[in-house]
Amino acid sequence: MKRFFFFLLSAFFCLSLKAADETVSATDKGDTIKMGQVYGSDKARSRSFPKRLFSPKGSWGIGFQGTWLGARGTNSSVVALLTGLNGSFSFGRIAPAATYTYMDNAAVGLRFTYIGASGKIDGGALQLMDVATLDLSGTGLKLRSYGASVFHRNWWGIDERGRFAVFLDAALSYLNTNVEMGGRVLSQRVAFSVSPGFEVFVMNFLSLNLSVGLISFSYDWDNNYKSDGTWSGDNKGVHLGTGLSLLDINFGLNFYF
Repeated sequence: MKRFFFFLLSAFFCLSLKAADETVSATDKGDTIKMGQVYGSDKARSRSFPKRLFSPKGSWGIGFQGTWLGARGTNSSVVALLTGLNGSFSFGRIAPAATYTYMDNAAVGLRFTYIGASGKIDGGALQLMDVATLDLSGTGLKLRSYGASVFHRNWWGIDERGRFAVFLDAALSYLNTNVEMGGRVLSQRVAFSVSPGFEVFVMNFLSLNLSVGLISFSYDWDNNYKSDGTWSGDNKGVHLGTGLSLLDINFGLNFYF
């Protein structure tokens, strides 16, 4: 089953690249097309969205994406399992990126990612089906993660003025993570992911975008350490994730020149 899903993802990525290669750019023929103008062959237009220009060939872009979540509770309860919670939690992700549009509405890019999370439970307990109660007081969490990815992006322009578009990112990424919670876990991940999104120009050189992680296929390997620093084992495995990822909802902006 995992091989079958991997085959589907590979085929999807190849078809995306092939579709971009088959697009006939009017700028390559010496003609000039305007933002939002439909271009490409009649055959291509008959089987897909109209190919309206959103990002012309030769454009460079610098973008910033990120998310931040924060919460604090006082004597709170969570689904009748965690009771009397007093503590706080924060999560942040920032991802600067650079893109180059090598063909109308098709670009390649490089993205760097930093993720940080921290939390502390000053008081609270975990109730296990009226059988046992575990005291969580003093439990702390600290996470730091660094990564990089290369990605391919296709846009589909929506309006005639070239201000609105949907896009699809296909990315290959590497992530190195350090998690401390009592002991310590050093994790590494290589992943292929697909993320749809929406982008709108608010100025001629500035756009806003929103993207959501939809599919990911990854290989992870972890090294686990006890609180005294001694190695306690490792975990390795392949993971396939589908559906919306709440931790991969990103809002960002792009500068084009």
